[in-house]
Parts: sequence; C-alpha cells; structure tokens
Amino acid sequence: MTRTPLGQLLRPLVTLAPSPPRLPNAIKAGLTVLLCLAIPTLLGRLDLGLLTVTGTFAVLYAPAAPIRRRAATVAGIGLGLITATALGAFTAGSYLAFAVTAILLAMVTAGLCLALRVGPPGSYFLVLCAGIAYLVVGEHGVQPALVPAMTAVGAAVAWLVTMAELLPDPRKPERLAVHDAQRAVAAYADASPGPDSRPRHRAAALALAAAEEAVVEGMWTPSESITADLAAARREYNDRAARATLHIVPGEDPAWDPRNPDAGRWLAGSPESSDVDLPSAAAAERAEHAITDDERRHIGSLRWRLSNGLRWPGEPWSVAASVGVATAVSIVLLTVLAGSDQPHLYWVIAFSALVLHQGGPRAARTYRALHRLTGTVVGLGLFLIVATMQPSGWWLIGVIVALQFAIELLVTRNYGLAVALITPLALLIASGGNVPEQPLPLVGERLVDTVIGVVVALAVLWGLGRRAHHRAVRGDTRRALRELAEFARGHTQRALEPTLASTLRDLNTSNSLLIADGYGHSPESRTAEAVTYAGYLMLGTHDRRFVSSSASRWAELADAALPSGWRPVEADHPADARIRHQCERMGAMLD
Repeated sequence: MTRTPLGQLLRPLVTLAPSPPRLPNAIKAGLTVLLCLAIPTLLGRLDLGLLTVTGTFAVLYAPAAPIRRRAATVAGIGLGLITATALGAFTAGSYLAFAVTAILLAMVTAGLCLALRVGPPGSYFLVLCAGIAYLVVGEHGVQPALVPAMTAVGAAVAWLVTMAELLPDPRKPERLAVHDAQRAVAAYADASPGPDSRPRHRAAALALAAAEEAVVEGMWTPSESITADLAAARREYNDRAARATLHIVPGEDPAWDPRNPDAGRWLAGSPESSDVDLPSAAAAERAEHAITDDERRHIGSLRWRLSNGLRWPGEPWSVAASVGVATAVSIVLLTVLAGSDQPHLYWVIAFSALVLHQGGPRAARTYRALHRLTGTVVGLGLFLIVATMQPSGWWLIGVIVALQFAIELLVTRNYGLAVALITPLALLIASGGNVPEQPLPLVGERLVDTVIGVVVALAVLWGLGRRAHHRAVRGDTRRALRELAEFARGHTQRALEPTLASTLRDLNTSNSLLIADGYGHSPESRTAEAVTYAGYLMLGTHDRRFVSSSASRWAELADAALPSGWRPVEADHPADARIRHQCERMGAMLD
C-alpha cells in the first residue's frame, strides 16, 4: 500500500466538496426546529420544545428523495427516534441497563441503516438521541414518558414539513432526476467511443438508474411526459452503447467495467489478477441489459432491499459487530478511568459508533474519524464560547435554529465542519435549557469521551475489522457460485430470491471494497474477480447449451471447501485454483 502525503490527508478538513444545492434543505431543517421551539416557548415551556428537537432530526433524511420514498424514510426514522429516546429514558435509572441497551441499539441501527441504504446521516442520530434522553431523565429529572412523547411531536412536525415542500410540485424530484439523466446521456452520446468516454458512460448509467428509481418511487400514478422522456434517454443511451461495441479499444489497466462497453477488451491479454479472458464489448452490452433488467425488477421493494442487504456475511453484519465491540470497549475504558457514575456515558458511545457506522473502505473511515475528531474539538470550543454568553429564551432558540440550518448546509460538503456544529447543538439540547455557568469541566469531560471513542473505534477498525472485507467477499463468492449453478440449470427465481445478476453485482461491490483496502492481489479478490468475469460471460452469451452443460460443475464448486476469509491463505489454495480454472475454461468457451 502506498503512503498518502500528509497534505492529502488534511486537505478534506478545510475544503468543501461539490454538492447539489443545499439551501432549500437547510431552510426546511431550520423551519422545523423553529416551529418546535417557538410554539412551546410562547406557551412558557421552552423545556418541552427542547425535547421535541430530538424528533426534528428526521428532517435531515432523504431531503431530495421522491415522494413515496421520502414519506417512508422520514416516517421510519421518526419511529426510530421515538424508540431510541424511549430506550434511553426508561433505562436512565441503571448505568448497566443503559450501557447494554445503547450497545445493542448502536449495532442494530448501524446494520439496518446500511442494509436499507438509508444514507447520511445514517444511524448516528438514533444513538445520540437515546443518549440525550438518558441524560435529561437521569441528570435533569424529566419524566421518562415525556421524552419519547415530545420526540414524537418533533418527528411529526419534521414529516409534515418535509412533505409540505412537495405540495406545489409533487413530481419535482422525478422531473429533476430525469432531467439529470438526459443531460448525462447527452454528454455521453457526444463523446467518441474509447477510453476517454468511460467516465461519461458510467455517469450516464448511474443517472439513468437514479432516474428510473425516482420514477418508480415517486407519485403513485405515472406521468406520461416524464416516462416518455426517460424512455427516450434510455434509447439514446442504448444506441450510444451499441456504437461502442464496434470499437475494440486498449486499456491502460486491468479494471474492466461490465457496465461499460467503452471499456472494450483489454488488448494486452487477460490481467494476471483475474485469470480469465475479459469479455468483448458485445458480451458486456448483453450482460449490462441483464443487470439493468434485474435492478428494475426490484426498485421500490423494501423487503428485497432488506433481504439482500442483510446477506451473510455482508458488510452490514461486520459493521454492526465492529460498532458493538467499539462501544463496549469504550464503555469499559471510560468506567475504569472515571467510574460508573457517568451521566455523559452516551457521548463516548455515540462517537465510537460515529466512526464506524457508515461502512466503506478502512482508509475512508479513517479519514472520517479524523474529520469527526477535529470537528468535535472545534465544536467543543464553539460550545464553550456560546455557554459563556449564557443564552436563554429566544436567544437560545436563535442559536439552535442557526446551528441546525448551518449543519444541513455543510453536512454533504464537509462533514468535519458539520460535526463542529452538531457538537454544540447536542450539548445545548441536552442542557434542557439550563446552559452551565461553568462549562469548562463539561467540555473537558466531553473531550476525553471523544478521544476515547474515536481511538477505540480506530483500533477496532484496524484490528478486528482488518479481514472483514475478505470474509464478505468469500461469502458473496459462495453465493455467486450457487447462483451460477442455478442459472445454468435454468432455475427461475421467485420474487425475493437473488438472481445471478444481483449476486454478481453484490460480489463486484464487496470486492471493490477489498481492492480499495489494498488487497486486490489477495486470493479472495482474484477468485472473486474470476467468478465475476465468468458470470458476466454467462449472462451475456447466446450459447445456452454450453451453459446448461456446466451446471453440475458449478454445483460442485459451490460445495467446495472455500476458505472463510478469517485467516490468510496461500495464493494457490486448491479450492481457489479449481474455481479459477473453471472460470478460465468458461472464458475460453464463451463470449
């Protein structure tokens, strides 16, 4: 693995990433909090208003999603926040009960949010709000039942505000998604076939997939004009992709894209890492159609997304396990250092989970940990400044609304800066309206908690999680071999069963994470790559008779004693060698 220059590591901390316009979302988030704080304050109960803020975090989810997905996501997160605050509030009387509950909550929510592809900010606010509930009940004496009840009020307001945004134009997200797809396809169509057009092809494919998903998860009745525009964009995309199959273009690296005919055949021969001849562009085009048809079949199916996302031993399981270990170790370490009487226990739990809960390559999660640590340190400084001013009443409301507004502006552009604002926001909410007159001890405690949480999470990530992606790739390789056998036999899958196309897509995704970690030449990755190429050849071939004759061989390989990925194995393990030999044989016979 190559070393990363220090400047490259630090640059994301101070730069803003490209992002779609965030101002409408920021206004929506600020308005939600303002409504939940202003009305109780006018009635003389700012304390109740602060309790509703834990429910308003639901407005941060699916901000640009089409109407049906937005309604379901925000409602689901709202119910999650109510459940989380109820768990935190009703375990406030017992340090041990809350610790166990928080660990389980962090694990389950991390796994589910990842499996369901909820998107940022993921499970973080669910864990944080459970901790805030534990603190306000245990430290400020709030009635336990009042906390989830007021969270429900905040969640309801968040749902109403985010859905009200679509009242003037309920189809706006669909229309924007289709417009983006048209632009991406037009840019791809204007490019000449060849390696330089690969990024445009990938952008067009992703934009079309997003548009089709937006249309399916949008209004209940389809729009003829939007459907026609999307169909025209798809035809233009297919025509351009077909044009690319007439060209065989050289590649500068062995990274072949099965969704990209412009990648063509790698002219220098098959790459050493895959052991399989790469399919031609024509075969790639046929395979792409099979994958696209499979993706369309499952758009909008929550049951499919959950069953596919929770495949064992996929990333949601490894992330949930690492979150559980990190939070448990952080609790034990904090207890040893500071004793069991810790009303701020939730902070160390939240920041252990924050580093790990979104998954991805270890390097990316390490960057995120650096963002979160530096952002929290800055945020504690901001809280110290705010606390010295002792805001109360409408001044406190103004500070909280401004923080929520700015968080939503920054969250996709620089998460470190967003965390710098989330920190004082969480501490102000947890204060119950009584900002401490001497905030320095509180800031010191939270700083210790943050360092413990982040350091423990990084230790788990680079220790326990070192082979997580190896195990996931092995699991997906076994699934792909079983699906290859069923595909060869002509088995017809039921609605929720995986298909060969979906399994190959999952295998390619998990193997990409392994490659991103620097293990592209590992036995797990080489075998996965070979199975992927052979699978795409079988999807793209017209020779069904040869495919059918290979069914028994694939079934035999599916039952082979393939190593689990828990431990390193030799490069030429017998099971790996047999699988790669079969894939090479298929590569020589099919195209």
